[in-house]
Amino acid sequence: MLTTLSSRETAVLVQIMQDLTRIGDGPELRSRVGERLLDLLKADYFASYVWSAETASDTGRVSINMNSANLAAYESYYQYRDPITQNLRRRRRATHVNEILAQEELAKTEFFNDFLARDGLCHGMNFHAHEGAAHIGDIRIWRSRNRDTFDRRDIEILEAIGQAYANALRSIRAFERQLNAADPNRRIEDWAARFGLTARETDVVRLAVCGHRDAEIAESLGISVTTVRTHLGNVFQKSGIVGRATLAAEINGIRLN
Repeated sequence: MLTTLSSRETAVLVQIMQDLTRIGDGPELRSRVGERLLDLLKADYFASYVWSAETASDTGRVSINMNSANLAAYESYYQYRDPITQNLRRRRRATHVNEILAQEELAKTEFFNDFLARDGLCHGMNFHAHEGAAHIGDIRIWRSRNRDTFDRRDIEILEAIGQAYANALRSIRAFERQLNAADPNRRIEDWAARFGLTARETDVVRLAVCGHRDAEIAESLGISVTTVRTHLGNVFQKSGIVGRATLAAEINGIRLN
């Protein structure tokens, strides 16, 4: 049960809940919630990512009051030497960073001294939203060294907001799936992006799943049949799928026996 909120806190909380029902874009929602949380929790820094199981990396950065170059260093180097976030990600509740690693131990790490402290981050807590096994967006909120750390009341507030935030992101994803189902080209492009296909490989897939033969694809794209088959081979290798029927079923969400 949350401690009684002040009138200011109540007003900000109402704004957050309104945002959660009105904003239909995931990155915009994560950014707006971050802005409100900095105000509500008297914090200084916000970042949010979506963990990609396919690439085993954080993607879709949204940040407030953090240096872009420092975050780029996180994405290319420090996320792979991060002693806290993997464990925070596994928790489906608001969690103080020090529940994962004591502050004195965190302060000894390369991650803290060369990444967090460079921007001034010191005291942190996270909430990670999931849809089933899929990670769909997190909240990473930090205070600077000259502030007190977050307390139990702060964690309770983040937990209450985090659950509503997760529900909002799930609703956005459900709506996007409906759009994709209604738009075959978008569905194919999203699938191709998931496996890092090139533009030409995507063109070949688009024609292949419509039932065109290699010679027809070659004529349509102005390439040789051999090149078509090379592109299909690359698609199968990148996706782990074998055969056109399986490829079409995968993209169209059909389960084959």
